[in-house]
Amino acid sequence: MLNSIPPIPNPTITTNPPIPPTPHPESYTSMLKESVDHFLAEYRRGSSDFSTFRSIFFRLFQTMPDPPLEIIWFYSAITYHSSKSALKDNSNELLVAKDMFQLLVSCSSPCNGFRKVAVLVPVVYELFNRLCDFPRNLSLRREIEGLVEGIISYISICCGNYDKECGNLLDNHMACFSDLIRVWTVDRGGDNLEIFFPLVSEEICRGIGESGVGYLAGVVMIEVFLLSLCLKFGARVPTDELEKGIRDWAVQIIKGFHNCYFLDMLLRVLLEPHLPVTTLLKSEDEVLLRKVLYDAVLLEEYSFLNSGSLAQLLGCNDLKNLSLVWLLVADNAMQFVRENGDHIRATSYADAFSVSHLPNQLMKWVTSQNSMEETLSRPKISTPKALIKWLLVLDDQGIRIFNDNVFKFHAKAAISKLTVEYELPEFKPNNENQNADSFFHIGNEANRDNEVNGDQEMVDSLDHEFSVEVSPATNGRRKREEGFVNEGLPRIKLVKYNID
Repeated sequence: MLNSIPPIPNPTITTNPPIPPTPHPESYTSMLKESVDHFLAEYRRGSSDFSTFRSIFFRLFQTMPDPPLEIIWFYSAITYHSSKSALKDNSNELLVAKDMFQLLVSCSSPCNGFRKVAVLVPVVYELFNRLCDFPRNLSLRREIEGLVEGIISYISICCGNYDKECGNLLDNHMACFSDLIRVWTVDRGGDNLEIFFPLVSEEICRGIGESGVGYLAGVVMIEVFLLSLCLKFGARVPTDELEKGIRDWAVQIIKGFHNCYFLDMLLRVLLEPHLPVTTLLKSEDEVLLRKVLYDAVLLEEYSFLNSGSLAQLLGCNDLKNLSLVWLLVADNAMQFVRENGDHIRATSYADAFSVSHLPNQLMKWVTSQNSMEETLSRPKISTPKALIKWLLVLDDQGIRIFNDNVFKFHAKAAISKLTVEYELPEFKPNNENQNADSFFHIGNEANRDNEVNGDQEMVDSLDHEFSVEVSPATNGRRKREEGFVNEGLPRIKLVKYNID
């Protein structure tokens, strides 16, 4: 029988703590690379005595008031492999994971909140592997679930100074990151990002090696979040009760993390055709989880998104991207639930879209950045697809809305899905809107085929008919290379169409 879970450490976080300077990467990168190569060679020769490495890096660790994550990871990896080698029963490897969690928490105690979270990457990796190695061990599953819930509580505490520390999100690129992955995954025979980060999408994985500690902290939050939700499946309760329990837990976690960057990653995960949980869940459970996640991000209000200082915390571009990805997910969600015959849920999502402040924030950003507020009122559009089309038209005219090519790909894909009628409002100068009421309508199945065929013909010619008037000063469809310009901006007239 496994021992009980040790108490979760309470991280010491003060308001705006002074952070000692971190050693320059060049001062330890060479030593770290050589140590990684030497360790891997020793491990592959069958050695299980890594005391020399532990001694060297423990002394190095003690000389650093704010140790880099790379040093913490290598030191903890050596300790981890040494502990695993001493085990006689593989089922007790969860004890090693618990000890590793405690060690990482202790080693990162001088760090700020985001680095405290980012350093936990190996713990999630290990817990995922334990779950996959012993899928039928219910006792082990309960132990893992309890530890994961403790980690979630710890992360929530670490996120307490989110607004004070968001400036530290763009830390420098981490040295030897790929080499350190090899150290952690050497016993699994792999060294790529997908093995070490099994619970994030491919798109998010690609950004890990190019981003800083803040991004990595968001990855940890997403993986712990999804792992915790997957562990809720398998309980012998009615589906409705299970769905409500998982949705309530998901909302509770999101509120506990109260982190816009975590929410942004979650929304990006929901843009993918499949959630990164196929190893842990059956296909029907994945469908249920997707519905739960759509409910959590579309139907709930989160105070950290309504903060008056949100724009200052994120910056205008990040706030715009968060609004864009929320818009795309809202459209995906409505499409997904309609395809599964859940028209009541689709209507709920449409209602949530109409009252959310994020679309309005996005339209405000577009008009204000292009000095359009004096000549145009913002569109009153009550469906995601209609707003997506409006933004694509602006983007095609040279106003850079979709700086992220992935977003633009999903936006174009959304317009190509024809299952709902939309009416785009007509815009006129001097804040006069005529026929501005757009509507959401689910046609009956008997007429669906005819509606789709007719709408397809309309969409094929829509780009030619959608009226955008450009003043002479813009020199036609001039390309904006950086940001927006304020002179010679296009005057836009949106005319009414039924698009799907």
